[in-house]
Amino acid sequence: MARELNELPADADEPTRQSLAERLVPYVRGLRARHPGLSDLASDAPRGRQHTARTIGKAISDLYNPAQVDVMKRLDGLLSDVDTPR
Repeated sequence: MARELNELPADADEPTRQSLAERLVPYVRGLRARHPGLSDLASDAPRGRQHTARTIGKAISDLYNPAQVDVMKRLDGLLSDVDTPR
């Protein structure tokens, strides 16, 4: 599954991006279940949460193409929806 994200072309269309984000939800939830610390990487960051968020954001934009970043944003939204009690 992660391989699909890594190989996603920068010009991937909207349905492909959305489909990949949706299919990644169970994968990421499984990772978070096995490694709970992944859910809060900034909990003990020496320079604070904002600095950590900026640093991670910069690294993501440097390492991934716009379609991959878009999938990650969609995935974050889907995970927030799934993990929010109703």
